[in-house]
Amino acid sequence: MRRPGITCTILVTFAAAVALLACQTDPADDVAIEGEPDAHHEESAEGHEIHWSYEGDTGPAMWGSLDPSFAACDDGVRQSPVDLTGAVAGGESELEIRWQPGDAEVVDNGHTIVVNVAEGSAISLEGREFALLQFHFHHPSEHTVEGSAAPIDIHFVHAAAEGDLAVIGVFLEAGEADPTIQSIWEAIPSAGESPGALAALDPGALLPEGGSHYRYPGSLTTPGCSEIVSWVVMTESIAVSQDQIDAFAALYPMNARPVQPLNERTIELRQ
Repeated sequence: MRRPGITCTILVTFAAAVALLACQTDPADDVAIEGEPDAHHEESAEGHEIHWSYEGDTGPAMWGSLDPSFAACDDGVRQSPVDLTGAVAGGESELEIRWQPGDAEVVDNGHTIVVNVAEGSAISLEGREFALLQFHFHHPSEHTVEGSAAPIDIHFVHAAAEGDLAVIGVFLEAGEADPTIQSIWEAIPSAGESPGALAALDPGALLPEGGSHYRYPGSLTTPGCSEIVSWVVMTESIAVSQDQIDAFAALYPMNARPVQPLNERTIELRQ
């Protein structure tokens, strides 16, 4: 399945996003927080909890003012998500995906549904190794193409030994029901329950056919918006049913940060 407005001319951008480390929280802490069962709050350097959300006084427009550790949400110049428009040809891909089936746990962390995966899955990007930690969902998609959002997207979060991240984004479009998505939805715990368990979950089942993808340097899309992410967004989408879209939307009617200025960055399209 192809995102509207994307041609078969395969291009993309690399993101060597390692420009964090100035007034930002440790990247490993950011990733851990996103996967924790109770992530309605982050903890500041002073130890107090910081509540953030997707609307109102604690929504995206206010993130940068909630705590000094969130300053990049306002002041950063390589923020994500972005509109994936105007990509330039980037040559052959240097992305190798080595995901494998394994046990997983499903967590509702108050901001999204997170699937924490077992050790052993990884990618190689530009010759560097990144281990898959977890994946999670946004409704609607955070990245857009020609201004158009998909109903949902998945972010597969990988970490390098040096602390920076590589995130693979996959768009979900309405079509036939997806059995892997269904198994995840059925494992979502109710409030107060332990994480849902999944055996032999294959994250590769959620990858679209074809390897063409956008690449650009960016940030986390949640506070503190650390600019440490090499983004890979697949040009092809996978199909899920409207019922599956509606089931997630019932939990999270809106959990997407608005698109951010591209500034001086280049989006590449590779295959």
